[in-house]
Amino acid sequence: MIKNGTVTQSEQGNRRMIMLRIAICDDDPLMLSSLAALCKKILPEAEVTEYKSGVELLSGNGGFEIILMDVRMEEMDGLDVIKRLQSRDWEKSPVRPSVIFITAYDDYVFEALDLFPFHYLLKPLDEEKFAKVLKLAAEKYTKQEKEEAILFHTKNNHLRLYPSDIYFVESNLRKVIINMENEHFEIYYTMAELEKLLGSAFFRCHRGYLVNLDKIRSYDRESIKLTNGSSLILSKTKYAEFVDAYMHYLALEEG
Repeated sequence: MIKNGTVTQSEQGNRRMIMLRIAICDDDPLMLSSLAALCKKILPEAEVTEYKSGVELLSGNGGFEIILMDVRMEEMDGLDVIKRLQSRDWEKSPVRPSVIFITAYDDYVFEALDLFPFHYLLKPLDEEKFAKVLKLAAEKYTKQEKEEAILFHTKNNHLRLYPSDIYFVESNLRKVIINMENEHFEIYYTMAELEKLLGSAFFRCHRGYLVNLDKIRSYDRESIKLTNGSSLILSKTKYAEFVDAYMHYLALEEG
């Protein structure tokens, strides 16, 4: 066991057995009940909780995988609610909810995008489109049900991260930087140790980079482009090995 390092295999989180939990927040009672009925119709196994205001949602226990959020509400608008949740709860949680804003106004779309929502839908709601978006949000968590979290220790924090959420790892002197979709964490760890820990879903494409094969959009002989827009160096001596590893990974994914 590595002391004061960051993580050990024995500290991996328990397997997640998620019952999908959906929070709906809207100050229109008719819209609230309509959305709840739709969610139960589309995802019958999900646990749906209704909130009549942002204040009510913030006072609850949280722990949702999906949040359907109205934007314009009387007590507190939906954007402020999500900002408060992000600063208060999400730094402590390994599960970041997929936020779907649902509103009659498109004026707030750019401000909403700053909060990295899963989607932004306009009222009146297109039921077919809503079903598609909701199912996509649910798949994000269903895919991770059997995945093990890894507990990382930094000087001031304890982080529980899921490997599938990591885009790439880069070396930084005696530390490594774990890059997620919209954030990164710096920890004391070696690339070799992390490469072993993360397993075959990751490939050491360069001495300074470890890439998640599931996050690759394209590649050539010199670089790898990821789905979040990042570009990594692909070592010339690693190219053939990388192609073999990536093709093998894709074959396994396709079953």
